[in-house]
Amino acid sequence: MRFAGNAVARAIGAAVATQRGARSDGDLRAIEARMTLNALSDDDLVARLHALCLEARRVDVQLVVHLVEVEERRLHLRSACSSLFDFCRRRLGMSEGAAFRRINAARLVRRFPGLLAHLEAGRVHLSTLVLLRDHLSEESLDALVAETAGRSRLAVLEILARRAPRPDVPSRIRKLPASSADAASAAEQPALGASPSVPARSPAPALLEPLSPARYKLQLTASAALRAKLERARDLMRHRHPSGDLAAVVECALDALLEKLEKERLGKTSRMRRTRGSAKPGHVSRAARREVFARDGEQCTFVDEHDRRCPARAFLEVDHVTSRAQGGSGEASNLRVLCRAHNRLHAEEVFGREHVAERIHFRQRKSETTAATPDITPSDASLDVARRGLVKMGFRDTEARRAVQAAQIRNPGAAAIPEILREALAVLTA
Repeated sequence: MRFAGNAVARAIGAAVATQRGARSDGDLRAIEARMTLNALSDDDLVARLHALCLEARRVDVQLVVHLVEVEERRLHLRSACSSLFDFCRRRLGMSEGAAFRRINAARLVRRFPGLLAHLEAGRVHLSTLVLLRDHLSEESLDALVAETAGRSRLAVLEILARRAPRPDVPSRIRKLPASSADAASAAEQPALGASPSVPARSPAPALLEPLSPARYKLQLTASAALRAKLERARDLMRHRHPSGDLAAVVECALDALLEKLEKERLGKTSRMRRTRGSAKPGHVSRAARREVFARDGEQCTFVDEHDRRCPARAFLEVDHVTSRAQGGSGEASNLRVLCRAHNRLHAEEVFGREHVAERIHFRQRKSETTAATPDITPSDASLDVARRGLVKMGFRDTEARRAVQAAQIRNPGAAAIPEILREALAVLTA
């Protein structure tokens, strides 16, 4: 059967003639497209639909290739976006799900160029690649694609579960459930004798699941240790919250965590302290950190050529406008807040992309080496804690630094903070 009869076609034609002045060009094109489709036979309509699906896959392949190039050239960062995901959402107008799937495909294609042929042929889809991303390798690529081709999401998950069994699911929070109207409609279908309803799509992962305008559902898988901590905190808070509501425990815990993180990351403090000098040029004091984050509104300050500011509020770092290596000071006037991605972009523009990559790789290797020998080599954090401890005892910062360095020479095996302090005090009181 055709999509509509001749009477409908005539009605559509009349609508085009009588409402041409009232409708927009988009509406008129949609109506004319309907008229064109109405003239097709059933076989022609299905054949055209197949051709459109093939063209859509080709467009998707081209889109993925373009995203690879955009990320390689850092064009998303130059558009005042903190990530490629942010660029796809705000600059290209993609939905969150579409952006996530295409970015995932782009990064997999960079690793496995052979995926492009599978994508264009329809043997693997963007949503399937999301499930396969942690299981693909050069050896397993073709076999895994062939095994999962044309399978549903559940079937793909069953295949992966057989290949790589996993422990309990990680903690996560889901989106808003189906509305009450949808639930009522689904509940009425069996009573009306209709065919079984189509299963609802599983919601995409979300940070919080709203239950009402001011209430949210939080769901996670807790370890035995976390459960014990929650139970103990609930028992200790019974005098203030007799009901033992876990939401109150979590809120109080987050209040304490936020206070600690704001002190560490933003330099906030409940009391002002005397500012001490620093032996390191370009050192950022806690007072300067507080001033910069307050001045910049705890948001990345990168602005593109169209005066659009990056909206990122996570992974924020204090950046030197004139870098420390070039003699830049640690004063607030030479500091700004940047997200990690734009901080790295600035470093690449100043020092070169290869140099920045080498320094990051060097720090990663140094961190791995320190972690592999924790009982032999003290970490920078331990040395810094020991230095600050000496400063609080009344020693000058320069004296404390020299004492900590001398303590390492006197006893290279001292890695714990108490051992470092003892050796440093022995140097200072000698």
